[in-house]
Amino acid sequence: MKSSTPVQVREVWAENLVAEFSLIKEAISRFSFVSLDTEFPGTLFLSNLDKSLLSQAPPSHNYRLMKYNVDLQFNFRDFNIEHDPYNDESIGLLERQGIDLKKNREKGIDSSDFAWMVFTSGLVFNNCSITWITFHGAYDVGFLIKILTRRELPCDMASFLGMVSFFFGVRVYDTKFMMGSIGGLRGGLERVATLLGVERTTGKRHRAGSDSLLTHQTFVRFKDSCANLDLENLNGCEGMIFGLCEGWLGFDRTPEVYNIETSTQLKPQFNEVFSV
Repeated sequence: MKSSTPVQVREVWAENLVAEFSLIKEAISRFSFVSLDTEFPGTLFLSNLDKSLLSQAPPSHNYRLMKYNVDLQFNFRDFNIEHDPYNDESIGLLERQGIDLKKNREKGIDSSDFAWMVFTSGLVFNNCSITWITFHGAYDVGFLIKILTRRELPCDMASFLGMVSFFFGVRVYDTKFMMGSIGGLRGGLERVATLLGVERTTGKRHRAGSDSLLTHQTFVRFKDSCANLDLENLNGCEGMIFGLCEGWLGFDRTPEVYNIETSTQLKPQFNEVFSV
């Protein structure tokens, strides 16, 4: 599936934030889908599970891991690569994809300004008309809620999911959760899009604008495929975020208690902040 209509990814900086949100506010009256993707400086707290076992980790484990990382991260122009902690591999990947961290620091948006624009735009508390789309969206939603609330995420997952519903309504879909109903449909966004015949129409991988567009196109193709296959409707998928809900693929047993640990080089630094 390749769109015949050219798509422009609009870059938003502090200097044009108000103007761009004016366009967003106007667009909400005509378009009902918001696709969310974030790029961030990597995860500093790591699971002690082998990667092959991560699909068996319970939602409570996944939420704690996400919370520790989101609470620690800085966003937008708030992030200073010279002082703030980050994951070297993730930063290298973002820079190779063309993200200019120095420019972000100098001309990027202050997260408090962004939060105010989101609140006044109609994007949140709009339960009647907005549908939010993510792909493996726990971190994406977590970062956005942290920015909106200006505080750490709740200690318990139920409160976090309540915040998701409070801000974004009930129509929040995570395509990675949804695709558990299709045998053989596995992997990350790029692979799933390819399997569904969806081509990236603009931009590069690991750029939020391009990835959010691909996320939406993949969701649309997946939904259409479900209809063509005469599968059950998607009513049971609202608010179900991959890894944070017991219905997700791979969670089929009573979980053990897992620990979360930091990477070796970071553990001494963060033990003063978090009891992990």
